[in-house]
Amino acid sequence: QQISLAKSKDLRFTMIAQRFLSATTRPLSRRALLSASFSTTTSNHDVFSKISFIGTGKMAQALIAPLITQKLQAPSSINAFDVSDEALKQVEELYPGVQVSNSIQDSVQDANLIVYAVKPQNVGKVHAEIRRAKEERGTDGVRDDAIILSVAAGTPIANFVEGSLVEKVARSMPNTPAQIGAGVTVWFCT
Repeated sequence: QQISLAKSKDLRFTMIAQRFLSATTRPLSRRALLSASFSTTTSNHDVFSKISFIGTGKMAQALIAPLITQKLQAPSSINAFDVSDEALKQVEELYPGVQVSNSIQDSVQDANLIVYAVKPQNVGKVHAEIRRAKEERGTDGVRDDAIILSVAAGTPIANFVEGSLVEKVARSMPNTPAQIGAGVTVWFCT
């Protein structure tokens, strides 16, 4: 089951957030996950034109895996950035077709969903890079319709709007069983 707490002026945003977050709560057996073929073909059911994951740890992978295995998002429309080159290599090996970037600015370019999957102490650095991309490149750096989804704990939602200059923000806390479709996700959005 998914527990949703939503407060939104934008019904479309709420519906998109619900559809994205529901991907992590659909049943997916461990066997199916382990034997899944991560197809690099384009999905007709992409939830977003491009999803950018900033950070590629367990929480990010708990979201990436069901998006791909349940064919909700084509791997080619998922981009990842991590400060660790080794972590990026692991993502490329685990999820063929997922694109990787060498900078936050490159990762978020043209993304209409930006997932903050970083430790709370690194949120400010991500804000600064997204703000800089928005200020320097305008809509070529960060789309006007971009949504931030944060899985970083302990950061107030207002901090995301002020820090990144992105107005649509959802905070979420999936748990790692989401990787096998057995998780619960609580979320809140602007």
